[in-house]
Amino acid sequence: MRKKIVSLLLILCCSTAWSFCAYSQTETISKQQKTVTVTQMTLSQKEFDNIDKIQIIWARGNVVVTQSPDENVHITEKAFVMPKETEVAGISIKNDTLFIKDYNSLSSLSAQNNMNIDSKEIQQLLQQYHNTEHDLYIALPQKQYKEFYFKTVNANCNLENNDFYTIITETVNGEIQLNNVNANFINSNTVNGNILLCSDTNAQKYHLKCVNGNINADFTVFPTALSIETVNGNITLTLPENDGFSFYKNKVKTYNNFSTSFALKDNAQKKVYKNGNILLDIVCINGSVTLKKAETNSF
Repeated sequence: MRKKIVSLLLILCCSTAWSFCAYSQTETISKQQKTVTVTQMTLSQKEFDNIDKIQIIWARGNVVVTQSPDENVHITEKAFVMPKETEVAGISIKNDTLFIKDYNSLSSLSAQNNMNIDSKEIQQLLQQYHNTEHDLYIALPQKQYKEFYFKTVNANCNLENNDFYTIITETVNGEIQLNNVNANFINSNTVNGNILLCSDTNAQKYHLKCVNGNINADFTVFPTALSIETVNGNITLTLPENDGFSFYKNKVKTYNNFSTSFALKDNAQKKVYKNGNILLDIVCINGSVTLKKAETNSF
């Protein structure tokens, strides 16, 4: 009998029985907590003093980057099971950059006689696949960093309570969430994933793009330079009261719907609110666009 590499997607699609078994096993595993501490590292203020850039390449799991309770950097990696030594996350410092890379990834699964595979082997394969999912927790001391770069396939990233000049995220099958983050430029791209900007996140310039995903952005300060695009996804923007904005109608190709709580007017090419001075670049293909007016607190 010969071995053939088959992807998890192919296994799950081969038969109804496989799909049911895979779903049940996946649901069971997903409820488990990653309790095994694979890596626990602290970088002192002296070691980290010259670091201005953070670069993370992660395969599967959840990545949380938050503010440190002290002047040190704290890095923790957790998993379902203890991996091999060669599969532990690589952590290094080069010049002004902290590099973190996930070496524990499994892009394909091996199965014998895949057309006659039984449910027990599927469960074993799924367990093997899920065991490669690691979570990463990073606590950074408070300061203005030059750049945060995050790239992943099948991982989520939650970035919170920090300041960066530039934020760049590239994800496939992963969600990006920014919470209480200040930046000059936020550049976030996802395929099969969502982008969520919480109301306490602020930047001078935004470039947000999703394919097969939704963008939900809640702005406390009105964005003066916003480029936002979805294909097969919805856009929801919560915007504060302002002196006026506009966007091109022909870019908002909403087959589902468009709704707003702003009193927009039509001109030849644009939708305009008040003076229309701030031009928002909104592109939506096969999705919906919702523009909400942020509620103001009255005392």
